[in-house]
Amino acid sequence: MNVKRIAAAAAILATGLGTAVATAPAASASVTTSTCPLNLACLFYNSSDYGLGAQFQHWDTIHDYAGKYFSAGPYGSSGSGVEVKNNAAAVGNGSRSWAITIWERSGSTPWGNHESITPTAFADLTVLKNDNAASTWTAP
Repeated sequence: MNVKRIAAAAAILATGLGTAVATAPAASASVTTSTCPLNLACLFYNSSDYGLGAQFQHWDTIHDYAGKYFSAGPYGSSGSGVEVKNNAAAVGNGSRSWAITIWERSGSTPWGNHESITPTAFADLTVLKNDNAASTWTAP
């Protein structure tokens, strides 16, 4: 095979690979266990597929998210000013020792469907996406 043809084929292949890498979506690759600061729970307005958006951070148990609001943060401002109750799509857990449990119903003893996020983990909510009312910290 001709050296010029090999060089041309290699250049075309390299150009094609470079384009594929450059246009690959960032998606949830930027979401890591460091999404939330140490010892805080972070609820996000959007899921990781949509860039997370505004967030609500807290360190204590909250028996009712009513009257709590998302604020702009490092992942954007989409959802800023929206009430947290029934509007969270993702949760980051910055605790090294405690799981954060998100509950469907509020009250002095939250109840209903729930999702627990283990220490130092991040999760897009599934069952409770936009159906969250309260949270508690629990030993894993």
